[in-house]
Amino acid sequence: MKSLLLVAGTLAALLASQPATARDYYYFNKPDVDRQAYLEDRLACDALAGGVARIAPDTTAMNQQIWQNRNLTTGQSAAAAGIASLMVALLAGSESRRLQWQVERICLADKGYRRFEMGRADWQQIEKTKDVAERIDKWFTLASSTKPLGKEMFE
Repeated sequence: MKSLLLVAGTLAALLASQPATARDYYYFNKPDVDRQAYLEDRLACDALAGGVARIAPDTTAMNQQIWQNRNLTTGQSAAAAGIASLMVALLAGSESRRLQWQVERICLADKGYRRFEMGRADWQQIEKTKDVAERIDKWFTLASSTKPLGKEMFE
């Protein structure tokens, strides 16, 4: 019964975290931007966003106290600890990605780019392009268009 409750709790936590992992699909546009300027702006903002790291909480106080449920076997305790660690890692990873996306949006907005919605299928089609030069060309076409497609997304 306890293992059934543990599995049900884990599934409930996963389902509750689904909206947190949802993301918007968008591109940045600055009409008539020069290709070299676009690449420099993207690289600078990508580097800035990539350097963002979530500050990990200090867990030394938690590690000093060993919490143990005397009703569980050693294997069950280890499994519960593993599941809890997995859940914490999944939630922390999505938080870091959201923070990186925010830094990217702010950086490019400061450089004069506006953000426009695009469909998930369109975004995936560009990202799945195997040739990197062709992928950059597609993003640059969207970025430099004088008539951007999609609805503008405001910060």
